[in-house]
Amino acid sequence: MNVKTLVVGVGRANCYLIWNDTACVLIDPGDDAERIKTALEQLGKPLEAILLTHGHFDHVGAVKALKEYDPQVPVMIGAADEEFLSDPERVYRGMLSSIPDRLHLKADRLLADGDEINVSGMNFTVVATPGHTKGSVCYLFENAIFSGDTLFRGTCGRCDFYGGDSWAMRDSLAKLAALEGDRRVYPGHEGETSLDWERKYNRFMGSKK
Repeated sequence: MNVKTLVVGVGRANCYLIWNDTACVLIDPGDDAERIKTALEQLGKPLEAILLTHGHFDHVGAVKALKEYDPQVPVMIGAADEEFLSDPERVYRGMLSSIPDRLHLKADRLLADGDEINVSGMNFTVVATPGHTKGSVCYLFENAIFSGDTLFRGTCGRCDFYGGDSWAMRDSLAKLAALEGDRRVYPGHEGETSLDWERKYNRFMGSKK
């Protein structure tokens, strides 16, 4: 698997570039659109999809600029998080003093649990993991999980923002823990981990050290 991590924006979110011989996919381009464009140009592979783990602004902030760069690139997000893109005024009421135009977006495909995404031979499986937001999803690709703000090393995402649900988060973490085998975990913030390590040490996954 070819993957490059860009840490973007003031929230220091992880934006992932995944590619094969013919194409590239972006996961969570949250900010720094020009820097992401430069990384894509250096890679020299056409961008064929933008996958979003959830709708928070620190994970979607560069999407609009990237769509203007190439309007044909489809943007995909969990169906229950579409409102973050289509109606940010309502979602962020009381949280942001003003809503930047770059947060007004339209998804090209709304995702559900178990959906398969094929991009030039790269196959991603959608795992619905509500908790951090109602429509949070993780993406399984080869031996990896791109977990967004659901699973971090030793902890999990906050559930006190709009759409958060701690009980749903508990169930989502149990769902990830029940996946077969070990996988590399690429979270939405901070460093990588592994599913086996989280099963053993992460108390939010129901394990005890």
